[in-house]
Amino acid sequence: MAAARRGGVVLRVDGELCFVPSTLAVRVAPAPRVTAVPGGPPELLGITLHEGSVIPVVAVGAARGEMVVCQHAGELVGLVGGDVVRAGSFDAASEGVDAVVVDGARAHALDVAGLYARVQSGARPGRWG
Repeated sequence: MAAARRGGVVLRVDGELCFVPSTLAVRVAPAPRVTAVPGGPPELLGITLHEGSVIPVVAVGAARGEMVVCQHAGELVGLVGGDVVRAGSFDAASEGVDAVVVDGARAHALDVAGLYARVQSGARPGRWG
């Protein structure tokens, strides 16, 4: 029987492999030009213009390369801070929801919903959120 497969993007975030499923990942875009949002929560690097829309840019790690554009709760959000390892279809890890195996290593699911919620809860009235 063939192993289950999951589509998405694998990132290396501060040395750890993370997976963003294709149900959330819209595209990988070049490193964005980010405008800071005064008073925003620490994870919120700022906002950027992406394909004609202003979207929040959230840090998932220390790297500042490509941006993974995700859709969550009907809104676009850019994730930076991870190096894109590969995008495509991967063997599903048997022990975790949305976890995959890439080159023999396990990549756990990146909690996009949790990041989004932390940024939303840290936004002050009149700011992003």
